[in-house]
Amino acid sequence: MTTVTSGAVAVVAGIGVFVLVVGIILLLYRILRGPSLPDRAVAVDALSLLVVGLVVLLAISQRRSLFIDAALLVAIVGFATTVAFSQYLSGLMTDNEPPMDGADL
Repeated sequence: MTTVTSGAVAVVAGIGVFVLVVGIILLLYRILRGPSLPDRAVAVDALSLLVVGLVVLLAISQRRSLFIDAALLVAIVGFATTVAFSQYLSGLMTDNEPPMDGADL
């Protein structure tokens, strides 16, 4: 019974890895050719989620719980990167606007 279960897990993990790699390739294209900086930021955020998915699939197929800790670390770093980059983008958006001090009235 364990060989059937481990074989099924290997097949599902292989399919999952294939799907995630295709998604990573598409996101890399969006990062390199994105029309704007926010599009690229969203692509980087999604890329970090797909990397987390790959690490979780690796943990399942290798049956090692250490990879789950690595996946959590990648998720936390990805979230922190997204927050920092959004702060940077909001600073860029406000710097392009003229100051509203009322001197032009």
